[in-house]
Amino acid sequence: MQDLSLSVIGMTCEGCERRITVALESVLGVRGVEADHRTGEVRVRLDTKLSSRPDVRRAIERAGYEVSR
Repeated sequence: MQDLSLSVIGMTCEGCERRITVALESVLGVRGVEADHRTGEVRVRLDTKLSSRPDVRRAIERAGYEVSR
């Protein structure tokens, strides 16, 4: 398991938090998501045997947001 912390650009409200959470929960191996629009941070608990950081990043980008780190 790996804990990731990502800075997300464009997450401005609770609706954005929900969209990102749903997108990430569809990624194989994601075991937990915490999105906070006030800080622009998303924390993900990831089973790296099933998916990787780039998979998480792509899911956020497909949801319409930009990952800055």
